[in-house]
Amino acid sequence: MTKTAIQQLSQNPKGFVLQVEGGKVDWAAHANDLGALLYDQLAFDEAIKVVMDFAEQDKNTLVVITTDHGNANPGLFSGSKANEQFDRIQHFKHTNEWILSGVDKNTSTATLIDKIVEAQGYNITKEEASAVLKHYQSLDEAGIYNPRKLPYRELAQLQTAYTAVGWGSMDHSADYVELAMFGPGSDLLNPFVRNFELHDLMLKATGHPLK
Repeated sequence: MTKTAIQQLSQNPKGFVLQVEGGKVDWAAHANDLGALLYDQLAFDEAIKVVMDFAEQDKNTLVVITTDHGNANPGLFSGSKANEQFDRIQHFKHTNEWILSGVDKNTSTATLIDKIVEAQGYNITKEEASAVLKHYQSLDEAGIYNPRKLPYRELAQLQTAYTAVGWGSMDHSADYVELAMFGPGSDLLNPFVRNFELHDLMLKATGHPLK
């Protein structure tokens, strides 16, 4: 997402519609892959800044920020070292996907331990490494966006002791989600909007006839 791309779209005399999706956030939540989720969310925030800078200057652009559903319910859980453990995430170099994709049934516990230290900066135990590696004998984990059936759940569950982040599931959830609007028409936004109502709300905000 670049300022130049938006400026080019804005040259259309009929206006323009641009949809930007942080799609990896959904994949990462399904995999309980904390590093991947936060990385892509931050990338999405950077895209939003470009859009907001344009809208604030243009003064005739409506920005709508939302998501289609909740996913996996990650949460920060208290403990004597929760702050320290959570802060560790900002130093992650690689995601869980990177870790697990570089492992096979011949990988040793020592190699996996070293790989996690390299990727995320903490030492798991030999027992924890063995628990992850046993899945490579059959690669039996199900789940969407996991064609190789890698043990995302096993790794995510043991990570809670090192990041203080736990997960409710690996599936979509029924949470209420955030919906924010900026620009002309944003005054039409109510405190609560059912998801199927957003389509007509956006049409009304932009002056298009409802169909």
